[in-house]
Amino acid sequence: MGKRLDRVDVRARLELRRDPYWMRISEGRYIGFRKMTRGAAGNWLARVYVDNKYTYRSLGDYAELPEKERFDAAMKEANVWFSHLDLGGSTAPHSVKAACESYVERLRSEEGETAASNADGFMRRVVYSDPVAGVLLSDTAELKRECSEWRKRILKRCPAKSSVNRYLTPLRAALNQAFEDGHVTSRQPWLKALKPLKDVDNRRTLYLEPSERRKLIECASEGVRPLIRTLNMIPMRPGEVAALRVEYLKASQKTLEIPQGKTESRIVPLTDEMVTHFKQLAAGKLPKAWLVAQADGTQWERHAWRVEVKTAAKLAGLPEAVVAYTLRHSVVTDLVKGGLDLFHVAKLAGTSIAMIERHYGQQQNEHARKALERLANA
Repeated sequence: MGKRLDRVDVRARLELRRDPYWMRISEGRYIGFRKMTRGAAGNWLARVYVDNKYTYRSLGDYAELPEKERFDAAMKEANVWFSHLDLGGSTAPHSVKAACESYVERLRSEEGETAASNADGFMRRVVYSDPVAGVLLSDTAELKRECSEWRKRILKRCPAKSSVNRYLTPLRAALNQAFEDGHVTSRQPWLKALKPLKDVDNRRTLYLEPSERRKLIECASEGVRPLIRTLNMIPMRPGEVAALRVEYLKASQKTLEIPQGKTESRIVPLTDEMVTHFKQLAAGKLPKAWLVAQADGTQWERHAWRVEVKTAAKLAGLPEAVVAYTLRHSVVTDLVKGGLDLFHVAKLAGTSIAMIERHYGQQQNEHARKALERLANA
């Protein structure tokens, strides 16, 4: 026989036991209360009869609320879960973290280990350690609230607003997959919070002339100058420069191996000037040492070079939007405008031809136009 769990006096008289007391809400749906020790607030549960069996969900103790408000709070959360099931949602508890883990595994099977590792690294840095990770997808109100709070924290974390969309995209993709898999019945909780920002500075649209890059190097501190010079020589990602070890330099062969990171490892040819630059950086170091290191020999970390580059750009009188990645874009632009075929540009930059065409096609078209003009005037 069910109990009137909505009444404080009834709950106070319940015997202590492991099995919950249940109160019927509607056909096949119940709210439960369990109290095993005196002095404890007790725990609330919900259960539903689906597919010839009961499925349960723990709701919490609501100890922070007055005794008379706890039933209503538990009932509100139980109804959210019941509504989720009514819309075809999964009965299995599925958190944001679980959605991200499923997304990583999907990438691993469909796109390979590199894509999965990159996504997993991102999730570990900014999702798994965040309160949003523990939110259940069936709790749509909480999911909407936590996605909005997570977005606020990302906005504070990113010094350049152009970086924000790179943070929003992976989590949005993971939640969209969870929707497709039936773990959540609507995209509404995250549609607004994780919507890409518009009208932000795009790191691929800011180009620095060679003279501006030289000025940036001149104004940089002694510590960060080798990193900036390296970025001004080879179209590398800043993180790739930080990951270089002395052993990756083959001076006699005039090559440099760039280890696997965001993309597969690659070997780039070096000019005499580049060989001299890297040999100076490698002098007196062991093979496993960082080739382009901080002044104390430690590896560069993202926040460290960001501050240094911003300081150098300010001293050089360059736009506020200048970041380390601006150098990569500028070098790629020079290679394309210089007439190097897109295959080799993509190979040097460690990216796809499609990406080069998408972001640098206009420069390639301009180069082709000038070549045709030279033929016409020959």
